Formats: sequence, structure tokens, C-alpha cells
Amino acid sequence: MEHPIVEKILRDGINSVNLSMLDESARRGILSDAAERLYKQNKFAEAIEIMAKANDIEKLTKLGDLFLSESKTELATLCFIPTKDKQRLSSAAVLCIQAKSYKLAAKAYEAADNTQMASFIQQNFVK
Repeated sequence: MEHPIVEKILRDGINSVNLSMLDESARRGILSDAAERLYKQNKFAEAIEIMAKANDIEKLTKLGDLFLSESKTELATLCFIPTKDKQRLSSAAVLCIQAKSYKLAAKAYEAADNTQMASFIQQNFVK
């Protein structure tokens, strides 16, 4: 039997629940289950958002690397932003620029603490 909170997240989204009253272990378990189910349903952006809320850096990094190997630059970048991995973020930002995903490239540079590049892209490419 699936946890009722996981079902609510799958049905109504992550913002439909408040998990602050749960201990860290229960919260992470629920978020991990929800993210896994969403991933299997090919709802990648939602799964990434939930992994980020669970602060599951290891899963986000592995998933980002997988998306990069599949040439899914935008999804990989979304995975890397919460990790703050400067090397991966900088590489992903370059790929985003090549794909003309300037807003996401700026977010990646911002997460990598490269405010100069983030600002340059915002001023010159983001409308």
C-alpha cells in the first residue's frame, strides 16, 4: 500500500503538502518514494524538484550525469543546480548556451557562484 502523502504529492503536486511536522527520515522517505514514482512516469522536472527538496545530492548528481549522457541538457542542468557542483554546473551552462537556453544557463552560473557570467548572460541574452 502506497503512503497516502506520496499519493497526494503524485496527484496534487509537492506544494500541496506540508512535511515540516515529520522527522527528517520520514520526510526523506516520502520525498524519495514520490520522486521515484514521478521519474518512472517520465515526469522528470517534478521528480527533480522533489529530489532537491529532499536534498538528495547524490541522486541528483547521478541523474544529471545520466541526462547529460542522453543529451538532455536542460534536465541535467536542473539536476545540477541544487548540488552546487561548480564544475558540472559550468559545463552544463555552456551546453545550455549552445542550446540557446540562456535563462537556464544564467541560473546554472548563478548556482556555481559565477555571478559575472550569470549577469552577462542575463543582460545580453535573456529577454
